[in-house]
Amino acid sequence: MSAATSTSPGISQLLDDRYRVEELIARGGMATVHRGHDERLDRVVALKIMHPHLAMDEDFRRRFGREARSAARLAHRNVVGVFDQGEDEDRIYLAMELIEGETLRARIVAQERLTLRDSLDVTTQVLQALVAAHEAGIVHRDIKPENILIDQDDLVKVADFGLARATGSSNSSASAALLGTVAYISPELVTRGHADERSDLYSLGIVLFEMLTGRQPFLGEQPVHIAFQHVHEDIPAPSSLVSGIPRELDSLVTWSAARQVEQRPATAADLLRAVQELAATLPAAVLDSRPLTRESSSTADVPQLTTSLQEVASALDHGPRTFPADLLAPGEDAEQPPTAAEDPQAADGTEQASAEQEDTEDESDQRIVVLRAPRTPRGRHLPPGTRRRSRPMAMLATLSLLLALAFGAWAGGDWYLNTGPGADRTVPLVIGTPLADAEAALTAADLSVSTEEQFDDTVPAGHVISASPSTGSAVKKGADVQVVVSKGEQTFPVPQLVGLDLDTARTEVGALGLDLVEDAPEYSETVPEGEVISQTASADALPAGGEVHVVLSQGRQPLSVPDQRGRGGEAARTALEDAGFEVTSGQAHSGSVPRGAVISQSPASGTLFRGESVHIVTSLGPEMVTVPDVFRTPEAEAKAALEQAGFAVEVVHDKGEPVFGLVYEQSAAAGAELEKGSTITLKVF
Repeated sequence: MSAATSTSPGISQLLDDRYRVEELIARGGMATVHRGHDERLDRVVALKIMHPHLAMDEDFRRRFGREARSAARLAHRNVVGVFDQGEDEDRIYLAMELIEGETLRARIVAQERLTLRDSLDVTTQVLQALVAAHEAGIVHRDIKPENILIDQDDLVKVADFGLARATGSSNSSASAALLGTVAYISPELVTRGHADERSDLYSLGIVLFEMLTGRQPFLGEQPVHIAFQHVHEDIPAPSSLVSGIPRELDSLVTWSAARQVEQRPATAADLLRAVQELAATLPAAVLDSRPLTRESSSTADVPQLTTSLQEVASALDHGPRTFPADLLAPGEDAEQPPTAAEDPQAADGTEQASAEQEDTEDESDQRIVVLRAPRTPRGRHLPPGTRRRSRPMAMLATLSLLLALAFGAWAGGDWYLNTGPGADRTVPLVIGTPLADAEAALTAADLSVSTEEQFDDTVPAGHVISASPSTGSAVKKGADVQVVVSKGEQTFPVPQLVGLDLDTARTEVGALGLDLVEDAPEYSETVPEGEVISQTASADALPAGGEVHVVLSQGRQPLSVPDQRGRGGEAARTALEDAGFEVTSGQAHSGSVPRGAVISQSPASGTLFRGESVHIVTSLGPEMVTVPDVFRTPEAEAKAALEQAGFAVEVVHDKGEPVFGLVYEQSAAAGAELEKGSTITLKVF
């Protein structure tokens, strides 16, 4: 099984207990896209599930969530809707609108070239999406045919708004992310790593060029070669590759994809108006036509030697008309005159007694002019030792000698310009690469390097943010290139907030550019109400905008006092202590409460704070009293003695009115143990 396959979630897996993962739709370097089903709302969705290794990057998680929230706020008919974003263990996902149709890439592949009407219609709908996005402050950064979807009704939907920024912050290098869509990248993103709304317009201009011609404007064996062309070459007019493109459409494409940012349309709305006006003014027959491949009319490059000869000839043609004697062949003072038969002027008897210069210049064939000696009178012999040369041979000898001198001068100039101090060098592409790689590339180009560091929240630490002079600039050999290296995101130490009140904590956090987030408050036995109990953060230091979560105190927690009256003393004590209270206790006799049970509790209800006291009284059972002996004791005396002992007394005169008034019988025997408060009956006679 491949690595890519192994990262795909299982079919029928349920994400967040809500989204059912169904068949695979597409797979890319950052994510897989599946058809899915929202079990809660019972609707079909597209699930974009990032590969698990990205979930290990905390920065990526945070940025991905932030960009997803921004994209979710962008509601437009030409934008793929983002419904939800979440995390399920090592899965980070987006739930999006499912588009039944095809990508623009698939349509271009199938049709090779689109009609002008279809090309302008797709461009119009993409621009409508960009207008809405740019007004919301969102730059797409990755406009390309793969991110342009076309449904079954030819409605265009732009996908992945804002996510290029999130994925650009993953563990993969920024240069890799840059080169991933290099065919559509704007020059300023290559040279400065900066993208704005007009960068989206540049990428859309490249897409329109491809719809019309069936190919991208810049091709190369390596991505860096294509990036170099974006920076240094203007996009060609589509009509240079295919026929049937009106001049107005050529202008619109090259305007949208102008190399200089300020030469492009100021806004997406400006470009949209231009596209709509062009679509409305072009004839229907033109709009419905499909561009045809134009036969190549380019000629082969002229060999360098031929070019050099032409340059030398041109220089001679416009230079002095005389040459020093040492440039001529030995014994050759000047070209010899023709014979009488060759010279019609001499045949007429016309002789020239002095030297004259005959200008035979003809700009059409760039002939070389040479100095002529006085003509020899007709029939006169040449001086001894003088060689007769034909004019073409003299010209060839002179030209050969001049070429030799020119070659020597060229060789010296070539050394100076390519090897010596005057050599020109081109600043290579180092933006987004690790510093070590950038230094190696610049050193290999015979350039020196100086560095400075600065914080950057998009370029990984140790990678190049920018170079000055910029990529592609022509500089002299040994020139210094100033490289700005990223120190990564600037982070700020998280301050200690425990014990501070909310306003003070918010001030300290805000001064560092961090955000204070209040979590649910909690009771505290030690921290006063309104002060910070605890704090949490994802790291000891956070970038600007990082969140510091705090928990505020609600003060001491009031606890309900459970009523334990009637329960066993030990059970009551345990229950009260478990509820958070201290327990004190006492004992008392009770005739109604069994021994060991709680007679009373204080307080018996209401609330107390943790650690406060509850007092309970447990029963010793009834109090027992010894019955005194009152036999033959006067009634009044007997009654008093029993009552004093704690008994109730009942007197009975069962033999009539008493005569002696003495107790002759008591219901409880003397010395017996009775419960205090018991009733004892006395009989008196």
